Parts: sequence; C-alpha cells; structure tokens
Amino acid sequence: MVRWLADRRNNRLPQYEKLNAEERQAAGDRSSGTLLASGYIAGGALAGIIIAITAGVLTDFDSSMAKWAEASNPFFAGPNANLLTLIPYGLIIALLYWVAREKAKR
Repeated sequence: MVRWLADRRNNRLPQYEKLNAEERQAAGDRSSGTLLASGYIAGGALAGIIIAITAGVLTDFDSSMAKWAEASNPFFAGPNANLLTLIPYGLIIALLYWVAREKAKR
C-alpha cells in the first residue's frame, strides 16, 4: 500500500511523464524504498527464527523473560498491549514513504 501511494505520487512528477508503464514499474523496483522494505522483511524473518529457537530450546529463559516482561511492562499483557505496537508501525510506514518520495525527487 505504501508502494502504491509512493508510485501514485511519483508518476505525477515531470521525470516520470515520458516513461511508459513498464519503465515506471522498473523505476519503482529499483527504488531505495523497495530495498528498505526487503530489509525489514528479512530482519523480521531472522527475528522470528531467533524467537522460535528461544521459545523451543531455551524454555526456562523464555518463561523467565515472559514473567519479567509481565511484571515490568504494563503494555506487555494488558488490554491495550497491541496499541503500543502501532507507534513503530506508523513510523516505519512514514519512513518507507519518505524514502520512496525522496528517491523520485533526484
């Protein structure tokens, strides 16, 4: 969705007016926003693997971390725990859009 918004904005710029649809698609695929998004996906996959290993192999460590987090962090297991995660997602979305927009200015 961020890519669509960035492409929609970028396609109105003068340097994109002369390009056909295939060339616009290729320009979007080369953007630094695509590279940044790919890095986020790879980082999330690696974090998921590490969390799975921690939960499956290091069960004592995992349970002690969960107990510590519940005692120390009011957002860890409360009714509004998921609301706190919207802040970093919003920042990531804004950063991806900004990076894709800046690339098109050059």
